[in-house]
Amino acid sequence: MSSNQDLPIPVNRDSRTKAFRADIQGLRAIAVGIVVLYHFWGHYLPGGFVGVDVFFVISGFLITSHLISKPPKNLADVAHFWMRRVKRLIPASFLVIFASVLAIWMFAPTTVWQDWGLQAVAATFYFQNWFLALTKVDYLAESDAPSPFQHFWSLSAEEQFYFVWPVLIGLLIFAAVKFGLKPATVALAGISAVFVLSFGYSIYATAVEPGSAYFSTFTRVWEFAAGALVAALGPRLHAAKRDLVSLIGAWGGLLAIAFSALAFTGDMPFPGYIAVIPVFGTALLLLSHSTHRYSPNVLLNSKLFQFFGDNSYAIYLWHWPLLVLMPFTVDDFKWPQKILALVLTLSLAVLTQKLVEVRFRKFIDSSVVLSAPRFLVSGSLILALLSGAFYMNTARVMNDARDVDKALAQVEKSVGPECFGAAALAEDCDQQQEAIGNYDVVAPAPIAAKTDKPIVYKDDCFASQSTDFKERPVCSYGDGDIKVALVGNSHAAQWFPALEPLVEEHDWTLDTYVANRCAIMAEPQKFDSESKTAGCAELGTWVSEQIEKEDYDLVISSNRQSVPVSGYSMKDTEEPAQKAYEEILEKWSDTGADVAVIRDTSWPGETLDNVPDCVASNPNDPDECTGDADDWIPMDPQVDAVKALEDPSVVQIDMNDQLCEEDRCYSVVGGIVAYWDHSHLSETFAGSLSPTLESRLKKALDSEELFRAA
Repeated sequence: MSSNQDLPIPVNRDSRTKAFRADIQGLRAIAVGIVVLYHFWGHYLPGGFVGVDVFFVISGFLITSHLISKPPKNLADVAHFWMRRVKRLIPASFLVIFASVLAIWMFAPTTVWQDWGLQAVAATFYFQNWFLALTKVDYLAESDAPSPFQHFWSLSAEEQFYFVWPVLIGLLIFAAVKFGLKPATVALAGISAVFVLSFGYSIYATAVEPGSAYFSTFTRVWEFAAGALVAALGPRLHAAKRDLVSLIGAWGGLLAIAFSALAFTGDMPFPGYIAVIPVFGTALLLLSHSTHRYSPNVLLNSKLFQFFGDNSYAIYLWHWPLLVLMPFTVDDFKWPQKILALVLTLSLAVLTQKLVEVRFRKFIDSSVVLSAPRFLVSGSLILALLSGAFYMNTARVMNDARDVDKALAQVEKSVGPECFGAAALAEDCDQQQEAIGNYDVVAPAPIAAKTDKPIVYKDDCFASQSTDFKERPVCSYGDGDIKVALVGNSHAAQWFPALEPLVEEHDWTLDTYVANRCAIMAEPQKFDSESKTAGCAELGTWVSEQIEKEDYDLVISSNRQSVPVSGYSMKDTEEPAQKAYEEILEKWSDTGADVAVIRDTSWPGETLDNVPDCVASNPNDPDECTGDADDWIPMDPQVDAVKALEDPSVVQIDMNDQLCEEDRCYSVVGGIVAYWDHSHLSETFAGSLSPTLESRLKKALDSEELFRAA
């Protein structure tokens, strides 16, 4: 997973001492540099996210060196340690959070306010990594825009480490003294145990659930411990050296970091075992501490690298909010605008480093009123209240926007009943282009459109990746004599609002067999863990067994092929997927059921991050939220399978002409926001398609029995 934003921790540069290592400051410059380049131009540096690993190792080394030389003897010492961290880290981070919240209010659309307000609170109280791990790794959250606070996940992990580590080191030293053992030996043994346990868990968690594992503190502790091990080996081993071995080690470590930044990609499960390369490289650099004339220290100690190292913390803090928020203020965000964002980042970083990191910290030290604890408490409360007000205001806006019936009536009046909703693309609509492009009034309002999902979500009808598809809920609607199964992934579930009126009208009982992402087919699909891959394959087998067992009259299926068939890349998966669908469609048809496959709908996610966000951001420029039909209409190997079978009881239905013209697809049609994210039809728009879908099903299936009056 490659949404990595990292945190370089500032060093105290009030005075130069013999203990100060300029090479570490230069290493910070490299780490923050590759992270920033990765965020701005990731295609040039696809593994730049490893910068976070470099910072974690450095932090573990520096903090442990300090704690071993001056171990905390009581809780007061631990509290003093924590307050030093507060003085160094919190003022600048609070400034950036405060500025970001104000900028969101000024420039960002209301559709992101609630989510980003929550993330502002998470960043303030240092649980951003757990917030992301719990809410942002689900399939349905993949279209959510990254917030200006997302990069605080690494700061949160680091602060959690700082909270526990002095206690652990203090206890280890206390135990050594208590039992007459060497403190250095006991500390080394304890740190080694933490390293082994966390590294083992990191490998396990990354294999089982790589999304949440990426943000977990427990999967990252071993990276801090790697630096701590170097510190625990003793100053003699990581002292400055001019020999050939240290020279080779230093260059080897730097090359390991460079290799990771250039060769790693966001598709690789991370951190896991592959994180060993940048972690080991950083630890090797710290241990080698080469001062040889040809060592990388010549580069790391240079004024340029020292400048970026000195400002690395502030550079990190500012670059991500600017990268997220500036696109809301400019028409295009390309090379010139990105260069401007970098210039602003450096300018704000220098000002923050000089006026906040240094001067404000000194003010806290000297003030009789504003101590570090008081600053922490008051600053946290202010930010929490600001973020809370932000969240509550969004809730009020959302409440006002939820009167969908009123909004629909306004839209219908605005565009006319003959051009309302999908009718805007019909021949009867005389004002077709005006109806499609009219954003003056839309329904649902963009902020409400984000939650305009079919009831099958509220009823928890999905087999989920979070349970490896082991839990297989089946939701049943209606109690008629005609038995209908709705089968597929979320792109089958999106048709429920269009099918729901048919349940009562035609005496149906509709059962759902739907899953998140997993396409129901006869071959395994390659997920990011073996347990999900196996679970999805078993789900497909189970669904076919249920269809045979329940003796359905009609099976309606649709899938978005977003996961490749095992053994194939996504690029090459269309043909094997078609064969897998042919096999399973034959099984369903052999039960005596009619089978209708609805072609996958156009996919704005090819060019848009999120439809409601786009609509809210471009009220006067609807073309920004449209796309070329060639880009938006995806492959559909299940439809290809229908054509290949040539079985009259297996038919296909194509509804994309309700969303697209010949060469253009739309995200707002006839005043209705057609999607609630980047690919799923909104409940309102899908419901408006019910008459058209019914007529096409009747025509394709040619069965009066299936569509008899209730």
